[in-house]
Amino acid sequence: MTSLEGRSGAVDVVPSRDAEADAFEAELRPLLQEAVRLATGMLLSAVEAEDAVQEACVRAWGRRANRRQGTDLRPWFLGIVANQCREVRRGRWWRVVRSDKPGDSSDAHDGDTSALIDLRDAIAQLPYRRRLIIVLRYYLDLPFEEVAAAAGCSVDAAKALAQRGTADLQRALTGEPR
Repeated sequence: MTSLEGRSGAVDVVPSRDAEADAFEAELRPLLQEAVRLATGMLLSAVEAEDAVQEACVRAWGRRANRRQGTDLRPWFLGIVANQCREVRRGRWWRVVRSDKPGDSSDAHDGDTSALIDLRDAIAQLPYRRRLIIVLRYYLDLPFEEVAAAAGCSVDAAKALAQRGTADLQRALTGEPR
């Protein structure tokens, strides 16, 4: 298998058996860091994110024939990553393993770390679609056209979800009621 070194190890891309696989890997490789950032934002765990991206690469390879001719690979692949993250979160083991909240350790945190933990907790409380839009738009800095394509919605819906998601985050971080 061909792999890409991640923060905590290697992320396998696709089985490297022929020229088609090599070409697909070459096309996918520039998107892997962005995919890991998306998955990390969705799952709030670097290890889970790398596993999700690895599985998404395998799924993308298996579904490569489903990609419409002439469409951009980036939103198509990021959509697969987002769906994989949703499946991971729905899984039974996710609820068992992820029962602890980030920042529950007894270590003292400075103001920046506390704010980051608060933001991560607030993002974790967002409904799936709003979290996806927030991560695509603000973590990955994608234009709304690509956010909409990756999320499988219209550009107007992506903008509305981003607005609602940021309002939800603002309320959560300031303690305002809904």
